[in-house]
Amino acid sequence: MLSPGLLTLWTRGALEATQAQDEDVTGEITARIADQGDALDLLAACRVMANEARRALRVLYRRPDADRGEAWVLDQLGDAEDDPARLFAARLVTAYANDDHDHDHVTALVAAAGASPTERAESLRSLVTYAAELDARAARHPHPTEGTEHHEH
Repeated sequence: MLSPGLLTLWTRGALEATQAQDEDVTGEITARIADQGDALDLLAACRVMANEARRALRVLYRRPDADRGEAWVLDQLGDAEDDPARLFAARLVTAYANDDHDHDHVTALVAAAGASPTERAESLRSLVTYAAELDARAARHPHPTEGTEHHEH
């Protein structure tokens, strides 16, 4: 188990490196977390990254109204269907964005338990890349969409 301070430092470092498009540093940090962290460390890192993605989604699209049965859905997965790490990232972000913390918890823990350190690193890297892509799109977005039509991601 990593210390909370070190895990925070590495997770933030991975996000910053990905946003700066420094693939080498992103790969190094995600590999370090995957190799040295336990399942709870991976869960914590995944939740921080998923939270970044959720914030970006809420800038890009109107937040679904759960009282009306609305939710984020996986749509147009493109190459993610053939890429387990990318599919993991999309599923985790969707669950987290829907505040389905039981599902995001299970998704992250199952991935951590059944995967090799290399597979865990690839999943973390896909997740941080997905979050950074959404964050970059949100940064370029001209205005909040609160109250506009809901779009799927």
